Amino acid sequence: MNKSTLLGIAVLPLIASGALAGTPTVLWDQSATDGGFVFSESGAEMDSTAAADDFTVPSGQTWLIKEMDVTGLYFNGSGPAKSQVVTFYADKNGKPGRIKQGPFTLKCTDNFGSFHCTLPTRVKLRAGTWWVSLVANIDFSAGGEWGWNTNPTVQGNEAVWEDPGGQSCTSWTPLHVCFGGSPTDLAFKLLGRAVEN
Repeated sequence: MNKSTLLGIAVLPLIASGALAGTPTVLWDQSATDGGFVFSESGAEMDSTAAADDFTVPSGQTWLIKEMDVTGLYFNGSGPAKSQVVTFYADKNGKPGRIKQGPFTLKCTDNFGSFHCTLPTRVKLRAGTWWVSLVANIDFSAGGEWGWNTNPTVQGNEAVWEDPGGQSCTSWTPLHVCFGGSPTDLAFKLLGRAVEN
């Protein structure tokens, strides 16, 4: 058996597992839902609202995030959204702070209001707490409204919401303060690659 054959045998399992093929792995998963939702949308006929949630890159790792999956739904219409805007923020006292990367305006794969978003560039984040937001661009008269499903298990900080043009919660505020009920998170998943430092 020659060297090239041996190399081919050694590399094949790596490609199948995605190590060389570049297949993203799940870095963060809080995709379970409790049936509730919050508005996170903008359109010509409505105020822009946004929801965001935090996630933690473990100590000793750097994440290269390539995809974001969001569980959501359309109501008062069947969509679709014209586009989606994904933004990553640094943490500032338990809320989104300065923008780290984005906003990225994307045309995500849309499954009746749940989005699979491939980012145009890998988002590189070192260990620590970060925030991510997704806003659906949708016109009410054409497609209705969009809501981001909530997750009953709070990981880290509670998810936040803002309505800059509204009467309350005009800046990032915990969901239960804006809408009542118990503290809650948002349903999403991050995929990419973790690099050990």
